[in-house]
Amino acid sequence: MATTTTTREFIRDFARIKKAASNGHEVIVRDRQGQAFVFRAKNAGPSLGEQLADLRGAIRTGTRVKSLHGFGRSRA
Repeated sequence: MATTTTTREFIRDFARIKKAASNGHEVIVRDRQGQAFVFRAKNAGPSLGEQLADLRGAIRTGTRVKSLHGFGRSRA
């Protein structure tokens, strides 16, 4: 599935276009003279499982994660 865009939109929305290319789409970029350039990712992007692992906190940042240990105890 190919998407066609202009060079101006390509520069403005590069993050969105890069994401589409990493998901397997081809992006055709046309300049003012009518030349067409094909933009696609060389390798496949991260799988959905890898993306979800990043969201759930698989990356260790060194910051302690809050827990509910001791919640509800009388602190008096």
